[in-house]
Amino acid sequence: MKLPSFDPRRCIGSLLAAAVFATVLLGSESKAQNNSPVHFLFQSDFSDHYITPRGLDVENQGLVYQPLLLVLWDIYTDKDALLSGVSLTAGMWSSIHENESGKDPGHWNEWDPILGLTFSFKDYLKFETNYTAFESKVDSYDTSHHLELKLKLDDSKWLKEFALNPYIAFWKELDNKSTVVFDFDTSRESYYFTVGVNPTAKLGPVKVELPTSINIVDNQFYQTFEGEGGGSGIAVFGTELKGTVPLSFIPSSWGFWSAYAGVKYYHLSNEGLLDGNEVLGATGERKKDLVQFHTGLTIFF
Repeated sequence: MKLPSFDPRRCIGSLLAAAVFATVLLGSESKAQNNSPVHFLFQSDFSDHYITPRGLDVENQGLVYQPLLLVLWDIYTDKDALLSGVSLTAGMWSSIHENESGKDPGHWNEWDPILGLTFSFKDYLKFETNYTAFESKVDSYDTSHHLELKLKLDDSKWLKEFALNPYIAFWKELDNKSTVVFDFDTSRESYYFTVGVNPTAKLGPVKVELPTSINIVDNQFYQTFEGEGGGSGIAVFGTELKGTVPLSFIPSSWGFWSAYAGVKYYHLSNEGLLDGNEVLGATGERKKDLVQFHTGLTIFF
């Protein structure tokens, strides 16, 4: 499928629209109140890499800007029931790079719509269903569509100041590949499982997190240079040390602001993934170990 080529005016227009939208909403005190059924999250992330959760090192040169905008609706709430809440999430994520790249080289690399439903059980167990699509703005691949099912446990109810927050997830390609394809005749949509924890602790005003996970893939999820399956089993180990500080000097009527910084480490152990990264990276390097630094600002209201 032919995708539109990069248009700087379209990129700037989208960013301005998101900024204006966030600014108008931040000016509304009612949206920052906890009893509002509708909430908004806007995040601006700046990084030295674009590494996907599947270990693909999409960009390793220059500055990478990745904005996220989410709208969250509380559809149903009953704290006394087993099913204590249902919420709908819709939004977009994008990746804009300092360096031009892609088949039709440009700065606006990717745009991803997001839609999901979350079911809460007694406020400590959550089941999430999320749909995403990956659209290349530089014509590098056909738009791919995916479904993720995730079960999360909030154990802070018992562990208080220190929580592990374990989860398991199933991620499935619905249409077109989300990884590098070398031979379309032998390529198949596939899936992987994620097992992870997100240890969290409070050190004064600072929240410290250590999200850690492994991806267990099907043989057909990645593809080697020869067009064969990249292998099954553990493909990606990832962990991060992240600190978040609330910007409490900003009035709560303008939402809840926080600044964060973190360093991520990935270990890759799948031949198909390594082959894919060898052609993705600007330097053509075949690395099993990747490190990424990022920082940003989050606004919730």
